[in-house]
Amino acid sequence: MSASSVLVGALALNAALVPIYRVYRLMKGGPIVDVVGGAILGATLALLALGTAADWTWARWGALFYALLFAIVVMPLWTLAVLIPLRPRTPDYVFTVGYWLSLVVIAVAAVAA
Repeated sequence: MSASSVLVGALALNAALVPIYRVYRLMKGGPIVDVVGGAILGATLALLALGTAADWTWARWGALFYALLFAIVVMPLWTLAVLIPLRPRTPDYVFTVGYWLSLVVIAVAAVAA
């Protein structure tokens, strides 16, 4: 399996799971703005996945930027400001750990592709 295939798969998985998780959080009392942001992020990730599949170099750089930005800035802030105060349950922990791991996979695959 090539690094590009791994990158496309990881981006596509995140593109699907982020909005689904945001809707789950909405049903538990989360803000609607999270759902809107998740949908926008999902569409952006889908575009990056399609661009990577089409072998557009800028898409790999965009994927690397996304992975680094979210791993270094967004996820630590989200964990402290959103996840912990919302009294997380098992699905929250599963999503958070899976998301962190997917960011690592995306970053490594983007560099290797």
